[in-house]
Amino acid sequence: MSNQQLKFLLSRYLQGKATPAEAAQVEAWYDSFNETPLSANDKARLKDEIISNVLQEINPPARVRKLYWYAAAAVFILLGSTLSFFITKKKPLLLHADQLVSTPAGSRKTIRLPDGTVVQLNAGTSLVIPGDFGRKDRTITLTGEAFFTVATDATHPFIIHAGHIRTTVLGTSFNIRSWPGEDTWAIGVSTGKVRISNEVNNQVMAECLTANKALIHHIETGTSDIADTDAGMPGAWRNNIFHFNNSSMAEIGQELQRQYNIPVIVNGEGKNGGHYKISFSREPLTKVLKVLAGLTGITYTIKSDQVIIQVPKTN
Repeated sequence: MSNQQLKFLLSRYLQGKATPAEAAQVEAWYDSFNETPLSANDKARLKDEIISNVLQEINPPARVRKLYWYAAAAVFILLGSTLSFFITKKKPLLLHADQLVSTPAGSRKTIRLPDGTVVQLNAGTSLVIPGDFGRKDRTITLTGEAFFTVATDATHPFIIHAGHIRTTVLGTSFNIRSWPGEDTWAIGVSTGKVRISNEVNNQVMAECLTANKALIHHIETGTSDIADTDAGMPGAWRNNIFHFNNSSMAEIGQELQRQYNIPVIVNGEGKNGGHYKISFSREPLTKVLKVLAGLTGITYTIKSDQVIIQVPKTN
């Protein structure tokens, strides 16, 4: 049976659309892994969980017995999945090699790390998980923007390298924005607390940044500001809200390009000035541009599969 045929049969089986012959094929495939007796109810429940997890490319529940983990693992290999390291365990798993997870422009992704931490990656973001994740600490490297809900583990600090800034946490939720080429680096904390330091000069930027606080670091000057933030603002993009805090139109254009996967060219003397603090909903691109024009005074054209924004000169 080919990979495509197996996936097709599993999908029909879970939807209750399989013919008797197709159901028999799925039963035979599943029974081929059965070496340990279970009750009929447990067997049916675990079977549906394993098949569903395979189709969704997520991990089997922690209570799945060893036998059924082998079954699920076999299907992951068969289907060519590369997500087998995102497994929830009570203790951090050790990876055998560095893993790169990325999202192309116009898409987002949610992953679960080996320690149970959930990471929501914004469009155009990449995350590197080293092979020794969880051995002494839980260190990862971020390029772009992501919202983290970190699993609590007092013996294994969670460390994020983003640009030249290091963020250390034990268990909390927060958003980091670290885009190459942008003037600022930012973190907003939703729950818990984090420690932030500059890896270039080892200077502590915030010993304890707590919930509803944000730190904005200005790359060129090396200075940082700490301000209050609404509880929902860190990671507002997860709820389809654009939130710009002291952003230039050039930076706003870059964000639109990442989110809509279309080239955005920003022209005009004011493209790097006139820093804007605005929020609006993520709608179809044409509507977003109309809202942006009304709020900022820009003009724009859409032609040849690209957006051209003209920014007026700022005073």
